[in-house]
Amino acid sequence: MGFNPDTLTADALTPVEEFHIGGRGATEALLELLALTEDSHFLDIGCGTGGTARFAAAKYGCKVTGVDLSANYVEVGKTVSHWLGLTSKVHLECRSILDSGLEDGAMDGAWMFHAGMNIPGKESLFAEVHRILKPGSAFLVYDVMRPAEADATLTYPLPWASSEDISHLETLDTYVTGLEAAGFAIEAQGIRLDIADSFFDKVEAAEGAAGAPLHLGIVMGADAREKTANLLAAYRRGQVAPGMVLARKADDNMETSQ
Repeated sequence: MGFNPDTLTADALTPVEEFHIGGRGATEALLELLALTEDSHFLDIGCGTGGTARFAAAKYGCKVTGVDLSANYVEVGKTVSHWLGLTSKVHLECRSILDSGLEDGAMDGAWMFHAGMNIPGKESLFAEVHRILKPGSAFLVYDVMRPAEADATLTYPLPWASSEDISHLETLDTYVTGLEAAGFAIEAQGIRLDIADSFFDKVEAAEGAAGAPLHLGIVMGADAREKTANLLAAYRRGQVAPGMVLARKADDNMETSQ
């Protein structure tokens, strides 16, 4: 593509950096819901190669700690962060969010983009995030979810799972109930068809088109086309859709005054 580590730009990596439904457009729209500043330190759960974390750090000046179970993603992410001069802002670690090593109240907020589908027992996940966040902090969830009335029989592989045994889709109501049980208050929630419709229209239009130098197959593996086709089919059948929940941990001052 004509780049080297000294001339590479974050925009050039967009096709492989943010492989959630909606890509960079979804990232821009959703992070607007968070009060990201130069003084804040946020947690990125399931950070992948760190694309969303680097976008946030570059645009808002915040610090981001990302955790992911895929060692190769994390190592690539560290290299790219170095190339882009963001190592002081973005710190990536290969570990589970359920064993993050972070202290109580360590973070100013958190987001999780398309990671919850691989995590069973979301009650434990939400309780751990609640512990890590400072009082008053926001937690933004953007995951692939299962509409309550949908047929749960999916065709695999899918981008997040090669087989059913490692796929843990839940409904939006399940996320909301779990977050509330962990102590979060829900500020906003919904199925984001506005993001998904335009994204999948582009995916469908690109089928059969000539491959770009950077494409999702690089990070999703040799069966990337099959995974994407299965996801598109499931979305068109109404079996999956991206859901968003914005939750907030209660502020200590608010709790005292009540």
